[in-house]
Formats: sequence, structure tokens, C-alpha cells
Amino acid sequence: MKLDESCVARRRFLCGMLGGGAAALGVAVATPAVCYVGNFRRQPPPPRLELTAPEFDLPPGAGKIVMYGPIPALLIRTPEPEGRLKAFVATCTHFDCTVSYQPDRNRIFCACHEGCFDLDGQVLAGPPPRPLREFYTRQQDGRLILALEKENLEKGNLEETAPPT
Repeated sequence: MKLDESCVARRRFLCGMLGGGAAALGVAVATPAVCYVGNFRRQPPPPRLELTAPEFDLPPGAGKIVMYGPIPALLIRTPEPEGRLKAFVATCTHFDCTVSYQPDRNRIFCACHEGCFDLDGQVLAGPPPRPLREFYTRQQDGRLILALEKENLEKGNLEETAPPT
């Protein structure tokens, strides 16, 4: 009789171990899938962003990252003496890594897979399949206005571009 009781206990133990392992495997597979699907629920970026002069005033040949809602934006003052101001979405078109400006090489660089872009956002080298997306910009009253869509840039004020509630 004692032998039968130990077989039942051993069987329950093995079933519990297999069930626990299967549950752990299910959690390990489901967690990244849930995180990936959760990214689709992010808030949309604002219609436009207004920066004051200290936020965008860069010397020629300099760059900086500012946040356009959840999107990083790369501001660059080109190195020529008058220095044009350019603004790009600062995510690489290969795998969405954040890009940076390299003033010594006069290029935009993605460190993830060594993608290189020129100061017009065009691909110079590496795996990126498309050029960087450029923001529409306008300077007005000592402010720099950035927008992903041209119609948001041309509206009179921020309240006009907000979606109805």
C-alpha cells in the first residue's frame, strides 16, 4: 500500500513540474508579444511644436535633440557661415535607433548598424532603406515651429490644430 501512495505523489509532482514549466514558457513567449502590441497604443505626436530662441539657437556646425512629443527631433545648424537650420525625425529608417549629428564628419550617424546620412537626410552608407524624414519648419516672432504635416505648420495657433474633444 505504501508503494501505491508514493507513485501517486511522484506522478503529481511530475505533472506539477511539467505544468509549471509550460506556464513559464507561455509567460516568456507572451510578454514580448504583449509589449509589442502595447506600442501601438501610444499617444499620437502633437500637431506642431514651438521652440523659443534659446531652445533652437545653435552655432554653425552644431546639432541637438529635442522631443516632439514621443518622437526625437534632430536640429542641425549647417556648418557654412550663415548656417541653415534643418530638422529631422531622429530615428533611423532601418531599425528606429536614435541618430546623432557628427560635426567632425559633417554627417548624421546611426550607431546601431553604422548607417550614415548627409545633411539633407539622404542615405550615404549602411543599411537604412530610406532617407530621414524632415520636419516642416517656420521661424516666426523669435520662435521655431516644427510640424510633421505642412497643414499643421500653416495654421495660426496651436488650438486650431488640436483635435476636437
